[in-house]
Amino acid sequence: MLRTDLFKTVDRVETRFIAVRDTLTKPGLEPTIRELDVLHCKQGRLGVGWHFVVLGTGTIQLGRNIKTCGSHTKGQDALSVAIGVVGGLDEEGTRALTRTTEQWQAIDDLVRFLQDRYPAATVSDNPTPDYPTP
Repeated sequence: MLRTDLFKTVDRVETRFIAVRDTLTKPGLEPTIRELDVLHCKQGRLGVGWHFVVLGTGTIQLGRNIKTCGSHTKGQDALSVAIGVVGGLDEEGTRALTRTTEQWQAIDDLVRFLQDRYPAATVSDNPTPDYPTP
């Protein structure tokens, strides 16, 4: 059970974006949804900010209730459903494109699922400022 399951969260009225965001973790770190829940709580959030988290293996873990507002991207939380992707930093802690083939496949599958559910939503993917998505 996640903290967002215990506390009332605000329902999202409109879904304009499907936000895909890296967790900003270094290689070798594979935080689970529960660990990210604790981390986000320590940062002052109600709990995990994403609705889904994609592990390095491509495994998809469920986060916040899909009907509620997230806590992931300033200015988009109330308008988007969010996918957190484990990784996004290199060994030195610099932003880098670290997504695995399995993660790309899981992201693609989730985005297609979410676009079926929210056809007017556009995808907002910002893996790093300098790297294009394949």
